[in-house]
Amino acid sequence: MQLTSIPFLIYFLPILLIIYYAASFSAMAQNGVLFVFCLLFYSWGDPQSIMLLVACILLSSVASYLIKRMEGQMKKIMLYIGVGVNLFILFATRYMGTFLEMLGPSLGVELHYSVHEPMGMLVYILHAISYLVDVYRGKAEVDSPFNVGIYIAFFPFLSHGPLICYRDIQPQLRSRKIDYRLLALGACRLIVGLAKLVILSDQFSGVATNIFNLATIDSGEYSVPILLSWLGVGTFTLQVYFEFSGYADMAIGVAMLLGYRINENFNVPYSATSIREFWRRWEIGLVQWSQRYINSLFSETRSEGEDASVFQIFTFALMGFWHGTSYTFLLWGVFNGIIVLAESIVDYPAKIPTKFLKHVYTMFLVCLGMVMFRAGDIYQASRYYLDLFGLNNNGFFSDIALRMIRENWIYYIAGILFCTPIARNLNGRMFKDQNGLLNQVMTIVYPICMCLLLGICLCFIVVGNYFPTL
Repeated sequence: MQLTSIPFLIYFLPILLIIYYAASFSAMAQNGVLFVFCLLFYSWGDPQSIMLLVACILLSSVASYLIKRMEGQMKKIMLYIGVGVNLFILFATRYMGTFLEMLGPSLGVELHYSVHEPMGMLVYILHAISYLVDVYRGKAEVDSPFNVGIYIAFFPFLSHGPLICYRDIQPQLRSRKIDYRLLALGACRLIVGLAKLVILSDQFSGVATNIFNLATIDSGEYSVPILLSWLGVGTFTLQVYFEFSGYADMAIGVAMLLGYRINENFNVPYSATSIREFWRRWEIGLVQWSQRYINSLFSETRSEGEDASVFQIFTFALMGFWHGTSYTFLLWGVFNGIIVLAESIVDYPAKIPTKFLKHVYTMFLVCLGMVMFRAGDIYQASRYYLDLFGLNNNGFFSDIALRMIRENWIYYIAGILFCTPIARNLNGRMFKDQNGLLNQVMTIVYPICMCLLLGICLCFIVVGNYFPTL
């Protein structure tokens, strides 16, 4: 089941909320209801994988109990066993195929490995590791299997995150306060995230896919003009932001409806003026998780005087693998790690005089990285880079690019507007003066607009989008 599907929006979520609030007399009863619905959501389209999720929950619960009771070296060994089993399951089901594919040419043979990857497995495995490490470090207490199960299998986060650390969510698992303001914010956040996905991201996806397909190996060696190439990577850059932030908004909105307050996962990253700042604004939950568990592990294990830059780039490589199993995602992560390292070495922000130029520099590198993120293989990425800079005898002008802009101009305007701080600042100003006339008017108008936006989103889901073909 997807958060953007009709069954979830019309049936699953309303039924869950009705039963959940009917059990508001007891936090334990609400946790029980939520845990059952998490398992139901997970098993909706993949009932065979539910056993792996339940096994992960039981393993984490038992391992945390043993970690708490043991001392000294045995405590550390138990942590290694719990984390190691989780990582082995993750590697065997998600990354083994890519590893063998990369290993095969060096051995002179073709290695193939295919196994079904359960939905959301990457998220719940990393959440399980977070729980075990936090218990080991004394940052969190051993919790009941129900609470651990809710944290690991919390259904809004299963598909795209955001990642949350156990120490940040444990107090809310035990008690949480729900008020009407939180419910209203959650409903609005859910609708806004849905609009980002089904109105903007899906439309940008159709345009970007059509353009990138021209650079595939079976495209007849068509050289994409410079203008069309930049339109393609720019459109994909918008698509990725609205897809990821849209899912994060929906997840945070659903969590608010259930009484949970979750930290932001995106903070207008495309307004950053350096790649370092970009990664402080982009997928904040993933970056924080990496800093707390990967970077801290490196800092504990590396010897004195050992260069930390290699570990930093390795961390970015792992964050690249978070997004996909292809080695192009690995290269995308390494690319970002090298840029961040270079900026820290040369003290980048002081080198460019104006904020506008810093922003241009940042978005230029973000777009270059997005080519690797989107490309299916090195061949497609290399051809696309040649097209971007006119090194493929591809020319500059493209009537196709102009047609794509003309047919989708309203989406581009909305996309550029909503990926900048303009919309957020405008929303804050409308409600700044609680006793003002504008605030009173918006108190009535805003819910109506949200209901209309929800209706439009449902129409997009039912009818589908029009993706112009080339």
